[in-house]
Amino acid sequence: MSAILKIENLKAAYGGIHALRGVSLEVEEGEIVSVLGANGAGKSTLLKCISAVMKRTEGTIEFMGKPISNKPHEIVEAGLVQVPEARQIFAKLTVAENLRVGVGNRKDTEEIKKDYERVYAMFPRLKEREKQYGGLLSGGEQQMLAIARGIMAKPKLMMFDEPSLGLAPVIVTQMFEVIQELNKEGISILLVEQNANKALQISDHAYIMQTGLVVRYGTGAELLADESLSAAYLGD
Repeated sequence: MSAILKIENLKAAYGGIHALRGVSLEVEEGEIVSVLGANGAGKSTLLKCISAVMKRTEGTIEFMGKPISNKPHEIVEAGLVQVPEARQIFAKLTVAENLRVGVGNRKDTEEIKKDYERVYAMFPRLKEREKQYGGLLSGGEQQMLAIARGIMAKPKLMMFDEPSLGLAPVIVTQMFEVIQELNKEGISILLVEQNANKALQISDHAYIMQTGLVVRYGTGAELLADESLSAAYLGD
């Protein structure tokens, strides 16, 4: 396997506060890789830098062997899509209109039709609410819509920022099943998640962050078996 995403010595700051202090990580093609850590560790900042919605101060990011663009829309068009924290769906657009936003500048009409069928099959609830405004959906339905909108961009790698946050346990289980299903379909996954136990269960590899640095790395199984991990790094 080769790295679909490679990050070296990534640094970023909010004013004088150093949020990332030299982060290096890789996602191999076809992998699920998790990034874990307590609040304030720099996990969401990492994804923002990859998506170019936040400017890095130092370091390199390569996607599919090439330096990543500094324009978010070009990053999406290249096949790297983020499902953001708190969903960020368009409340005053219908479910169908939100999905159309995800299509972006794609021209492959027949494949787009297949992707609409795909996401409605994956999330039948969205089909039922196709004409309903996004703002009227439940939290779980909004998360489904955020993921479906990301799929419509035809990603090669999907980044998830806290997909289980604020959801009922049964919906959380469904979200993790969807992530695994997408991975089986050939989409590489970079997952930032507060539910470390569930994340490690599905991860090929994982990075543990603390105050802007990677402090641990290993397979999901190795880190899951480490009983000292939660107390030391995850804020449990």
